[in-house]
Amino acid sequence: MDGLKNIWSLIMNSSLNPLKNIPDLAVRHWIMQILAFMWSGVFSIYIIESIYVFGMTAIAHALLIMAIFFTAIVFETARRKPEVFESEVFKNKKK
Repeated sequence: MDGLKNIWSLIMNSSLNPLKNIPDLAVRHWIMQILAFMWSGVFSIYIIESIYVFGMTAIAHALLIMAIFFTAIVFETARRKPEVFESEVFKNKKK
């Protein structure tokens, strides 16, 4: 199972794949989105032979990748600037 996890990370983790050489995280994210749309289309047309499935898989891929990047950004912010999460927005209002 570790082998699959490593292969997944080498492809999907832009901190490990060749996109790591692009310093701007937003650009890396955009490129990952473009690749996701491309692969969604390839699999939709090749395997299912339906362009309509492409729309569904493209949306699913976009949501998945956005969720991964959002989580990575939150984790990185918590590591570098944990004080961001000490604002009033995150405080318990029931005192």
